Amino acid sequence: MADPTPFTLSCSCGAIRCAVAHPLETVVNCHCTDCRKMSGCAFSSMVISPEAATTITQGRELLGAYALTDATKKYFCTRCGTPMFNINARYAGLRMLYLGAIDQHERLTPAFNAFCRSKLAWVDHLPELTSYAATPA
Repeated sequence: MADPTPFTLSCSCGAIRCAVAHPLETVVNCHCTDCRKMSGCAFSSMVISPEAATTITQGRELLGAYALTDATKKYFCTRCGTPMFNINARYAGLRMLYLGAIDQHERLTPAFNAFCRSKLAWVDHLPELTSYAATPA
């Protein structure tokens, strides 16, 4: 049974907070070039939610927006830079919430990878890398 606790989003500095009044279920790892540019990472992990279900409860005045393309706009904290969510005109009425901004991210697991045609080749080899519990000494 799914955890009924509502989901919330917040930025790194805590200035922006959002409430999500909709179940979050499907996490997507997107490997497209635009997502790499918007996240600064090898891929973005996002959860799709109805736009109307996400309410900014604190810090609306600190929410910045950047139009990456004519269709895609990224929203972020202007104080700390944390990416919060994206909207894309091709998916009207939806928000793509960044997994890292979701406070309860440990309850969510990626369901699939998208845009693998532009995936960085080394991503498939991540399990082979030496891993440390913290920064190596």
